[in-house]
Amino acid sequence: MEVKKYSKPEVKNKRMDFFLVGLSLSLFVVLAAFSWTVYDAVPEGLSNIINEEDLVVMENTVQERKPPPPPPPPEIEVVEDDEEIEEEQPEIEENEVDQDDAIEDYVQEEEEPEETNEIFEMFDVAEKASFRGSDDALQRFIAENITYPPMALENDMQGTINLMFVVDKQGRVKDIQILGNKKGFGLEREAIRVLKLTSGSWSPAKQRDKPVNMRFRIPVKFQIF
Repeated sequence: MEVKKYSKPEVKNKRMDFFLVGLSLSLFVVLAAFSWTVYDAVPEGLSNIINEEDLVVMENTVQERKPPPPPPPPEIEVVEDDEEIEEEQPEIEENEVDQDDAIEDYVQEEEEPEETNEIFEMFDVAEKASFRGSDDALQRFIAENITYPPMALENDMQGTINLMFVVDKQGRVKDIQILGNKKGFGLEREAIRVLKLTSGSWSPAKQRDKPVNMRFRIPVKFQIF
């Protein structure tokens, strides 16, 4: 048999192929070693074992409320039929009145209103003050007794003077005041003079059938015809 001999250049050409194959096998072995998983040995029957310490059974601790016991029945004292029971009788006062006794009549004393110097308004009294029985009588009296001031005539001054005054318990006029702005030229002076002439001719106001002081207001007109 004849032995074949290969030339050197052919062997050198195959060397690179063998190197690549060996390198691939080495990488495969390394990857397989890293991906290999090893599990710990588990003894048989361990999964069926339950740790009794972890299981705690909670008992119901709610206490039932018991109703309070009923009160004891009242004691009944047995008394024999022959025994007499003494009962306390209320004392009755004797208030007998003879027919001949006189019965005193009860008379309620009426309280008299205290004397006061209070000044009442027209709407606070039961009966208001009046001049000779009517308001028209007062206007007629002023018209008949008034004198137009000469200074007011010269200056052609006219208008209304409003007066406020008090009619006291005796029907007298006092505390005369002028309301509003003054006109001047003697008009206020003349109005006050005529009003003072009515003093003593008034019927005083009454409250509880008693004369009282009352505040009064009137207008006095001055007009040139």
